[in-house]
Amino acid sequence: MRRLILAILILVFVSSSFTAVLKVRETGDEFTYAEVAGGTIYLPVDTTFSFLPGFELSEGDFWVTFAIQDPLFRLASGDELSPSLVEKFEWRDSNTRLFIELRRDIFWYDGTPITTADIEYSVRAWRNTDSSPLFQTLNDPRYEGLTIIDSKSAVFSFTSAYPEFINSLRTGILAKHVYQDKLGIAPENLKTSHEMDKPPLEASSGPFLLDQKSVKGNIVLKRNPNWHGGHADNLFPLVFDNWPEKSLLDEIRLVEVAEPSDRIEMFERGELHLLFNGPEENETLIRLSSSETFNSGSFPDGTYHVVLINHRNELLAEKAVRQAMKMSLNYESLLEAIPNSMKTFIPIDPRTALFKTLEAQIVDLPYDPERAKSLLANSGYPNGITLKIKVYHGVETRLLEELRRSWDRIGVKLEVEKLDWGTLLRDINGADYELAYLRVQAFEYPEIAPWTNEYEHDLSTGWEVGYLNQQIFRILRRAAIEPDWASRTPYYLGAYRIWTNDVPVLILAHSLSYVFWNSELEGPVPGRGELYENLAEWFLKR
Repeated sequence: MRRLILAILILVFVSSSFTAVLKVRETGDEFTYAEVAGGTIYLPVDTTFSFLPGFELSEGDFWVTFAIQDPLFRLASGDELSPSLVEKFEWRDSNTRLFIELRRDIFWYDGTPITTADIEYSVRAWRNTDSSPLFQTLNDPRYEGLTIIDSKSAVFSFTSAYPEFINSLRTGILAKHVYQDKLGIAPENLKTSHEMDKPPLEASSGPFLLDQKSVKGNIVLKRNPNWHGGHADNLFPLVFDNWPEKSLLDEIRLVEVAEPSDRIEMFERGELHLLFNGPEENETLIRLSSSETFNSGSFPDGTYHVVLINHRNELLAEKAVRQAMKMSLNYESLLEAIPNSMKTFIPIDPRTALFKTLEAQIVDLPYDPERAKSLLANSGYPNGITLKIKVYHGVETRLLEELRRSWDRIGVKLEVEKLDWGTLLRDINGADYELAYLRVQAFEYPEIAPWTNEYEHDLSTGWEVGYLNQQIFRILRRAAIEPDWASRTPYYLGAYRIWTNDVPVLILAHSLSYVFWNSELEGPVPGRGELYENLAEWFLKR
């Protein structure tokens, strides 16, 4: 009789969770679970390797791990944190200790509670595997260790302020009771265990499960009936006010399709529900999206275009020369020469709120060719100068022409040397360049000293451009001990005003990526972190 009553209670709970109202954040529209649940979608990936959290090697791996493992935090990009497995966190002792407390209602697929023992096992595994995305962070000299307080509370300790550490906790964790207690795998040996490329079902904690019959090239993710649900706040979920009790889709199938042309054909035939594409095909696809067959969206992809300036060159070491080069750039014309881009002068990921704060409150050097000419003349170069820029083969000709035109107006003659990638990177590494053009990754954490060193002995390669500024590093250390982002912001503003005026490098533009998705699919939100952050609330229109 007791078992019957328990079964009835479970059925009532499941039924009520599936009929709970889901309210759309933007429109206020309401749906029941039954109205939007069900269906299978097909998504393309380049390739996949490892589905253990903290051991991902490709973008495709992250689509899997974020589906089958809830992370400790979501959207950990410095100034915006959305706790997931974590209930609450607190920086203590001038940001040398990070206290975290896990939620009480989180469980692995087999019903085992998720505890700090799992975090401890994970940290040991990641710290001992040099291919782990967390290896460098956990072996940073500032990282001191992890102390377990109880099954739900722990403290990370550091030798000095290390606020950016929290970004590394945007990851799922490993189930100690499965890997060590059941399978006998010590954390130091986890990566070398060949059977551990994909986790057992009982080591799952996310809204989906990895079908154990999945093979490379055809990965199947199925709804996790035992998911504990997500943690909702003002950042996540992205579509609804609250997370659905269970994932809305029955299945997500990840298909490896290497050739862009094959992806496009499959997408147009309805065989793929979502498509990432290179800039050369975007224009045609954007036109097609107006037919309402599919939707499109653009978003900053976290990379930016930059011209490195080698300060070891006596001429380029002069701030006035660098300012003149900057003030001669017409950004309206420049953006036309860099397809799929947006204006910027700050090398921070534009998806962060702090980027918007800095951009709104820092005044960039103005476009003023006449003043730029005066700066050059007053620096002792009234007859102009000649500079050489090294670029890779295939760089946009329009960009080079625009740089030539801009600098020619102020008497700077630009010579161009085109190199293969290997040679270009070798020359940069060896500091064998005056100017060099690249597209690089922006820091997620609001770094306040990019392309900057404190002392001359820190200049080990040409990637350190030679810009030295001890004042910025003093500001950085002072900001690092502030308890929250609001109190750090004035320091970031001060540091970036100095940095922007000194022009260590020339930031040209942020890159934009495009994503296209079937009009039947709801849930993708370009521009808010990675698309795979909110897979549990993706659904197909009925």
